[in-house]
Amino acid sequence: MKTIKINKNNFTKMDIDFIADKLRQGKVVVLPTDTIYSLHCIATNKKAIEKIYKIKKRNKKCPLLVLVKSYCMLHDYSFVFKEQERYIRSIWPPTTRLAQDKNYLYKKKPTTFILKAREKLPKEIRGKDNSLAFRLPKDDFLIKIIIRLNIPLISTSFNISGEEYNENFLLKFKEFSLNPDIIVDSGKSKNIKGSRIINIININNIKVIRN
Repeated sequence: MKTIKINKNNFTKMDIDFIADKLRQGKVVVLPTDTIYSLHCIATNKKAIEKIYKIKKRNKKCPLLVLVKSYCMLHDYSFVFKEQERYIRSIWPPTTRLAQDKNYLYKKKPTTFILKAREKLPKEIRGKDNSLAFRLPKDDFLIKIIIRLNIPLISTSFNISGEEYNENFLLKFKEFSLNPDIIVDSGKSKNIKGSRIINIININNIKVIRN
């Protein structure tokens, strides 16, 4: 396991290339996100997905969420109707601003949406009803990594399933019987909890799973 330090507000192309290359190799990488530190792997790599489940001691019946780089990528991997997209766009950030302006501030709460998935990603990460949780991170650092890969990323909190999140990495290592391959340390997170989760498969019956 390797730990590297990166300034999310002043990262380089070399930083992005290094992380993307490790993910492409099938590594499980802990990254700072727009919420909390999370475990990541390429969403098409079944072996890496299996390792994440083992690290977290997570029930395999519990699906994982994926990060996308844009609304186009969301359409590539899910079924999104006009009413759903209109609702999503009222909450998610505009990707062009995120990619072009590092100083752009987006103040709405990070939100994950549950939608019907296309069968492009492994069934292991989808719900039994073929649902999948998607988030567009309001984070230039993460967006650039996904752009470099051009594949969605699995993203799930860096903790044992069912246990409280703790950002002290030294304590975490004592918790896990299996560790991630790389940790990218960017200092303390601004947020201390995960994203809000909303099920909009039925846009006429929106369900808030986690607020």
